[in-house]
Amino acid sequence: MSDLAIALQEWAVCCRALGDGRLVLTLRKGGIHERGGRFEPEHPRFLLLPSYLHQDASRLAPSLAADMAAHRPTSEPGVIRIELWAETVRTWRARELSAVQSLGPELPWTADEVATRFRYRSALAGGEGEPYVHVLALRVHRLRTPVVIPADPAYGGCRSWITLAQAVDTARSAPVLGTGVFEARLERIAEILTEPRGIVPDEG
Repeated sequence: MSDLAIALQEWAVCCRALGDGRLVLTLRKGGIHERGGRFEPEHPRFLLLPSYLHQDASRLAPSLAADMAAHRPTSEPGVIRIELWAETVRTWRARELSAVQSLGPELPWTADEVATRFRYRSALAGGEGEPYVHVLALRVHRLRTPVVIPADPAYGGCRSWITLAQAVDTARSAPVLGTGVFEARLERIAEILTEPRGIVPDEG
């Protein structure tokens, strides 16, 4: 099926970096399930919904902070412009902060922000329980024609997953990175993630 109505709300600056191939990874604190020994996202295919809510340059790596300062919103007030969708091609469950931070420029955030996201679930439990975060590798695609939708109040708030009122046709989209380039990038990331202790890779 080429229609998608599920969208991941992500900082606009991160969407832009995913769209031009600077990023192929994201971190998820939740929304991941384990089925048959594999970690899978709640929604393996989704639109990227750019958001300016809580977008904060102090939490971004310097290159993305500069990008954020240089770009204005791409949508007019009252509408949202959707240009990208993604599919999760691999996931890792990281149980050691040092392993995640070793990704360096493959992630858009500062070391402090990565640490905050890593400890999120443990902090919710009052410091009890093992901290971890999921690392997702995304194959990002650009829609043939951007879609502009009304900024429905139902899409607002601090939520990750949004169900759009109308599905978006993803037919004739094109990946932002060629297959060879993407696979080579993914291989380098896998080498970084699977060498340190504390990483549980999936089998896909």
